Formats: sequence, C-alpha cells, structure tokens
Amino acid sequence: MFKINFNSDAPALIVLLFWTAVILIVIASYRKLLGRKKIKAFLIFHTLASFLLLCAIFQPELSLSFKTRVKKPIFILVDGSTSMQATDRAGISKIQKAKEFLEKNKYFRKYKPVYYWFGSDIKPVNQKDIPLLKADQNSTRIGNCLSSIIKNSADNCSGVMLLTDGYETQFVSWEEMKRFITFPVYTVGIGEESAKDIGISTVVTNSPLYEGEVARISPIISQKGYDNEKISVSLKGNGKLIQGRTVELPSNFVRLDFEIPSLPSGDYIYEVSVQPGIGETNLENNHFPVLVRVIAPVIHILYVEGNLRWEYKFLKRFIESDKKIDSCCLVRIGESTFQQTGGKTIEIPTNILGKEGFLNNFDILIFGDIDFSSFADSDLQNLRNFVVKKGRSVMFLGGENFLKGLKRDIIKDMLPVVLTGNETTFIQGPFRPEITEEGKNLPVFENFQYLPFLDRMNRCGHPGPAGLVLVKNPESSNSPLVVSTSPPHGRCVIVATDSTWKWYYGTQQDEKNAYEQFWGRIIRFLCSPDDYLGVGSRVPDINLDKRIFAKNEQVRIQFLFTGEGEPFKAYVVCPDNSRSNLKVENNTSVFSPEKEGVYLVCAENNGKINKKEFIVTKQGSEIKDPGRDDIYLKKLAEISGGVYVPVENAEALQKELSLRKTTVRTYLAVTRETEKYLIPLVFLTLVICWFLRRRSNIL
Repeated sequence: MFKINFNSDAPALIVLLFWTAVILIVIASYRKLLGRKKIKAFLIFHTLASFLLLCAIFQPELSLSFKTRVKKPIFILVDGSTSMQATDRAGISKIQKAKEFLEKNKYFRKYKPVYYWFGSDIKPVNQKDIPLLKADQNSTRIGNCLSSIIKNSADNCSGVMLLTDGYETQFVSWEEMKRFITFPVYTVGIGEESAKDIGISTVVTNSPLYEGEVARISPIISQKGYDNEKISVSLKGNGKLIQGRTVELPSNFVRLDFEIPSLPSGDYIYEVSVQPGIGETNLENNHFPVLVRVIAPVIHILYVEGNLRWEYKFLKRFIESDKKIDSCCLVRIGESTFQQTGGKTIEIPTNILGKEGFLNNFDILIFGDIDFSSFADSDLQNLRNFVVKKGRSVMFLGGENFLKGLKRDIIKDMLPVVLTGNETTFIQGPFRPEITEEGKNLPVFENFQYLPFLDRMNRCGHPGPAGLVLVKNPESSNSPLVVSTSPPHGRCVIVATDSTWKWYYGTQQDEKNAYEQFWGRIIRFLCSPDDYLGVGSRVPDINLDKRIFAKNEQVRIQFLFTGEGEPFKAYVVCPDNSRSNLKVENNTSVFSPEKEGVYLVCAENNGKINKKEFIVTKQGSEIKDPGRDDIYLKKLAEISGGVYVPVENAEALQKELSLRKTTVRTYLAVTRETEKYLIPLVFLTLVICWFLRRRSNIL
C-alpha cells in the first residue's frame, strides 16, 4: 500500500496537481525549445531540480507497506512439566513425542530456531541438550512464559512454536493474553486426542457451616471414553467409608451430592474417590481431599420493637429458645425509654443508634414496628456504617410504622427496596406466600417445602439496584414480601408482614414447623458463617491460584479485603499439625510445602479465623488428563494469529510457516531538518543543467 502526505495547509490533491503542473511546464518548455530534437540530459537535471525544490517547499511524506518474509528467529518452546510424562496406550510419553517431532521435522531450522524449556518458568536451552532434558517441572504457566518471552525478545522474534499438551495450571484471561501477545503462536498439540480417563475435576462444599446443619459435599466427575458406563464413588473420613454411590456417566461432566447431617463443630478432612475405568492409565486424579469446617458460634442479636404486639411476643420467644443466640430485646415504652429483656451485661444508651460502639456488640439488628422519624441523620449514618462498613446485617419487620422515617438520602442505598412513602399501608389477605426462583437458589429457602397463609402484608416499592426478592405475594402484582441486599457490604433484609406469628399459633403442626424453619433460616441468612467470621472485613478472604500442588511447588496466597481491612496473623497448618507462620507483604504471601497431604491456610484476627485448604500430591495439578487440551491450544493460536496443529498432522505446520509473511512499512519524508540539504542539491543540479546547455549551444 502506497500513501503520500504533505506538510501543507492545502489539501494533498491540490498540492499534487500543482506539483504535476510545474513538472509538465518544465518538460513542455524544453519540448518547445528543442523541437523534435532528442531530449538532452539537461532536461532531466532541470526536472530533477524542480522536483527537489518542490520537496523543500511542501515536505512530502511517503508511506509504503508490503508483505515479505522477515528473517527473524522463531522461538520453539517445549513443555517440560510433569504432565508430559503421561504415556499413551503404546507406552510412549508426551515428552518423547515432542522430542521425536523436533528430531524428525528439521525444516524449521531454516527459520533460525531458538529453543526454550518451560513449565513453572522458562529457560533457554541448546538444541543438542533437548534429548537429555526431563519433564519434571511441577506446573505449567504458558501465559507467564509467553509474557516473559515477549518482554525480553519481542523485537527479535517472528513467531513462537509451542510444543505442549495445553494443560495450563494458572488462570490467565483471554482478554489479557490478547493484549500482550504481539506475534503469532503456532501450537503443536502433544498427546492422544481421545485418551480414556475418569477423574475428579473439583469438589464443591457448603463449608463453613453451622453446627447441626447438613454438610453437602459435591464432587464434579469428568470422563473421556467411558460414556454411559457406571462407576462407584465413595466418600471417606479418617480412612473409613462413610457413603458410597453408583453413578452413570452420560456426559463429560457429572455432579454427585453427598450429605452429612448434624456434624459437631470442628475441621473435617474427607476424601472423595472414583473407581478407575477399564484400561485407564492415569489414576492420579481419582482422589480428591476436601475440608469441611463446622463452627458453633453464639450469634448476638439486638431486637428493638416499637410496641408490645403478637409478632414481637412469638419472635422473641423463638430467638430466646435458640441456645446459639444471645439476644437483647427492647420494647419502646416511652420516647427514649425501653423495656429490656436479655443482654444484662450491656448498658443500653438512651439513643440506641447514637453510638457505634454499642451497635458493635451485635451481629444482627432487628427493628420491629419502629418510627424512625425522630432519629437524626447521624443516627442513621451509624446504622449504615454497621451494615456497609462493618459488614453486618439489619432486618426491618412489617407493621403500622413499616420503614417510616427511612426515606432519606443517607440510607436509601442500603435498603433493598425503593421507598415510596406508602409502606405503612396494607394488602389484605389471606394469601399464600410464594418463594421466588432467586430465593430457591439461596440456602435461606433452598428445599423449603411449605409456607402457610398470611393475613396481610405491607405495600413495598420495587426492589432497588441491589435488592433481590426472595418471597412474594403471587396474588398481587409487584408485591415483594421478603427482599434482601447482598454482600460484600453487609446485608439488609425486609420482611413486609406482621402476621407470621399466626403460623406458630395455628392448630396444625406444619404451620408451627414452617414458622420455626422460616425464622431460623432467615436469622442464619442474616449472619451466615462467612458473615459471622467477618470474611472480607475482619479477616481477609483467602485466594489461591489453584487447589492442588506438588511438593516444593511455590503456593501463591492472596489475602483480600472488601474495604480497608484490619491487621491479621497468617499461618499454614501442615499435615502433621505443625504451624508455619507466613510473611505477608501487600496482602500477598508464598509458601513451599515439603510433604504430601492437606494444608490449611489460616488468617486470624481477634478470635475470628478464616481457613482455606490446598492439597499437595506427588504430581500436583499436572496430571489432569493423559490426553491434550485441544480447545485451549486452538484458542491460543486463534487470538495470536497463529495456527493449531495436532502432532499427528505436523506436516501442515511446514506449509503454514512457508506461507507466513509479515507486513513491513517503510517511511520516506522531507522534514525541516532535512530540507536545508535540498537547496544546495537544487543549486548543484541547476549548475550542471546550465553547463550541459552551454555545451550544446542552448541558452
């Protein structure tokens, strides 16, 4: 492609026309002067002088783009991670196939290859040393290694040939890889395309959970080559079989659920195992340990009511009957006077929202039939800080004064609904509440079988940006009954009715059971185990780049807060129950395990502890599948402008490399710095022209 621009205020087309006119005038003048005589050399010099003078005046810039083969070396990266030790049905390992490919296909040597050996890191190697190298690196960081190559050698590389099975052990987003990959990557897939394997991809649990709740352990089983076969899956604890199941494999991934009821508090290490398939060679991924953490805390609740009413009487009785709840119940009997039940060791201030220190004694605040009109903005700011900054929970109950006085800017973004001012009016029943799909997908109402009829409910506005409707009145449009906001910044829930007490007072046992289940679940929802521990606020969330590591592999640990965070102590509990303190810098730490087993990363602050397990095995996370990850390798080649070639079709790579050309752009320009050299050239050219004309007697 050819482009020309001029350093002139006039349009490029006008300059070109003027330029052409000047040249044509020079040629026409000589034609007339010479007549039919043969054009002399001085005509060429005069034309050249005119051209150079125009260049000095208009400063043209020429841009020329063309495709050509650039003679830069190609980098050949060979995967030296332990996953390359896996063998096929013929007993040939992946690393052996990669070495055979390099030895057999010598055509790429004309591309000046530079060899690298990579896994957890990357290092240059000599070609003659490759047959002697072993696949012993305990992780594969393809994205990191490509990034390192680009930073150090991007200007001296025409492309990368990547020999790997494609099992990346560190997450790197495709968008990020698109930004830093600046040359084509030719991926050569090593391994069997359809290797048979059964393994456990991961295990999902509801840990941590409260004492007495049902622990759910859900392994995700992956398989290739065993469609519709039945296998045995077992759950073990302390080496003993707890539960066993037989499952059919209709697809590549199958989820199975184990349930363990009523565990006492403590940390439990379970192991999920799957039966090997017939002919399966990779058994490393058939076992998966998992941590289930059960805690038995005491939840501190402040329940404030505006008056003595039936809803208060029965809810107070239910809260006080729970041994895991320490409650302080207040009923307003005067402007600033409350009748107190429970919480005897806590001094109740005249203004219950006036001091943040008082509110910090509690995990949950419940407000019944309270008119907030008399509270100052500073009081509501304290309430907002309790939820947003401290990450705790508040609940508002329906009644004659439902949400009255809360329609203020200082608190509106904390509420799950948009206030209209009509919240004190009622929708009369009876009606049967209905759990929404969103509610069914949360633990609070998961598998909740029965909600009895209600007599009435308050009118609520539509949910706010952070509001999620969990229960609604199906007989009235836009009438949410239970609405919640979501963490990470605390939780605010409204229950827009004052007649659930009739469930407990009802004649049927199902209604009483529904009452206890309804309020028991909501209270645990308001203070989930993560909420109680203050994960993200009082103690950090713990993030590991993966869950399975090899011995001596570096474990990178991130400690994450949703806000400013607080000081904490970090350590690792090893399989032998010994502790290893962690040095944390910028909320990041590293640890190198020396033994196989289950490790616990712990972050502790004032008695609150968050824990995250990781597993150390002989092979680490490398042995996922004896085959290759074609999807990953195809995507990597696609986003880089390269091509994917399975090792069995390696001849296609030679054709692709021979056709590959690179666009080169060349610039020629006259600038203010160079135009000073053009005037002497114009003068010299005109002198030569005058001399030639004089010698030819043409003046």
